[in-house]
Amino acid sequence: MSSNSMIASLTPLLCKSKLSIIDERTIDTKNSFPSPANFPSRVISCSLSRYPSITLPKSCSVRYSVSSLGQNNMVDSNHGDEDEDEDEEKQNKSSYTKNINIRSLVDTVVKVFCVRAFQNYTCPWLMEEEESFRSGFIISGRRVLTSARAINLHMEVKLKRKNSDTWFTASVLALAYESDLAILTVNDDKFWEGVKPVDFGDMPAPKEKITVIGYPHMRDFVSVTESRVSRLGMTRYESWEASLLAFKVNVAGDEGKVGGPVFNTRGECVGLILQWIDDVTTVVPTEVIKHFIQDYDENGAHTGLPILAIKWQKMESFSLRVFMKMEPDQQGVLITEVNPNYPEFEVLKPYDVILSIDGININNDGTVPFKRGRRIEFSYLITRKYKGDKVAFRVLRDSKIHEFITELPTHKQFVPANTTGMPLPYYIIAGFVFTTLSVSYLQVVDERYLNWKIPDEDEVLSEALYEERVVLCKVLKGDITTGYEAEEEVQNQVIVAFNDRPVKGLKSLVSMVESCDEEFLKFTLENHKILVLRTSIARARTRDILNSYRIAGAMSYDLKE
Repeated sequence: MSSNSMIASLTPLLCKSKLSIIDERTIDTKNSFPSPANFPSRVISCSLSRYPSITLPKSCSVRYSVSSLGQNNMVDSNHGDEDEDEDEEKQNKSSYTKNINIRSLVDTVVKVFCVRAFQNYTCPWLMEEEESFRSGFIISGRRVLTSARAINLHMEVKLKRKNSDTWFTASVLALAYESDLAILTVNDDKFWEGVKPVDFGDMPAPKEKITVIGYPHMRDFVSVTESRVSRLGMTRYESWEASLLAFKVNVAGDEGKVGGPVFNTRGECVGLILQWIDDVTTVVPTEVIKHFIQDYDENGAHTGLPILAIKWQKMESFSLRVFMKMEPDQQGVLITEVNPNYPEFEVLKPYDVILSIDGININNDGTVPFKRGRRIEFSYLITRKYKGDKVAFRVLRDSKIHEFITELPTHKQFVPANTTGMPLPYYIIAGFVFTTLSVSYLQVVDERYLNWKIPDEDEVLSEALYEERVVLCKVLKGDITTGYEAEEEVQNQVIVAFNDRPVKGLKSLVSMVESCDEEFLKFTLENHKILVLRTSIARARTRDILNSYRIAGAMSYDLKE
């Protein structure tokens, strides 16, 4: 039976039932039901409240959609092999068993509601509220795992279970921005009644069947979609731009499903929905999740993921290997740069060849052995470690082999300070507005000022670990700032010095400016330009500018302490 014939046979039945969605789009049931020819060729999903099940032709595969009212619905999917001759009774029995498993998995999923502070990076004294809905799922220890972006800048977080209209207030236990993970909990015992946490499984293999579950954007039902793993490897996470282990599935992205679980055919959770591009969704695997949970269990907080602060290139060129005096049986990667102020800077040098890490040899293409006979980028070895762990390098330098052991650090200065929805810290003197630099700030600036010179992220991240970077985020127009209106030259630039003294943070800058008794205020930018104001005039004009722009104070409350 063709797909159109099958749909035609079901049309009378569908018309008699309560139709809620088709292909996850709302349909006006008052209008005439669309003809079979008008149905899209891809997945058609519908929620039926009158008929508990429909027997589909054996040539069709099955997808499930479970509404918040607890209705389980079979859904027509793509064409199967029409020549396939399976026993129909066996197929129905298999579907029923699968039906029970799906329901148990869906029960672990929760809806995450967050009221967050919308931060204005050009006018940091302003703060607006916005609401968002994401997904999460229950893990052991009366905890819920979700995406860090789901509750970033939170002012209020609430959770709701399937088949419930009650929202429970949640508290945030830990956030990991590098891996985009967060752990929540609820103090109310009623939330945990009858719940069963997920069981974690191993990393799935390419082409392995998986099930993706989550709440679609602005919907109050749980969507369940079957797919297969398309590929796996080191992937750049958009939330932090960190490169971590991930796998991809051919499932259309949905903002509401972010934070939802992914299960294998054994009902084990193998990942969390991270991000998507078109019809490809990226998943955080359980290896990264377990690393985060163990870090929290042992330290009571997320201590950060370690990094290897180097830049490198592959050694696949025969001429390059000969030039670096490598033996025929030697393989590795070439270090091109070592970031200062990191422990590696003391032992590793540019144009060293890293032969192995912790005794694991690195191929010329930069890969090391991975699971099931596969290979993966060697940076994977570093992401498995914790802050403060030791790492052993075997390097080739000037035709001699050296072995070094060093401690792995983390990016401390780029941990966002406003995770709880507090206003951005800011300081205004005359018409210059200063705030702190962060990854999220850079992401916003990149989008707004695509062709303007902005702080280079690699350069910023290579600065001292404990420094808080200060940036000039806006120049307010006024007579005192005349001559500094060329925003592309000064705005969004890092402040490196004030009156020739280094700026180590926003509080440091405020203290130096407020206590300055010199005739001029001199700000040195990272692009080597300088901004100069006469001290007496700058202080006198600050209040006038604040009144003109209706700004309550010259600095945020946290800087007044």
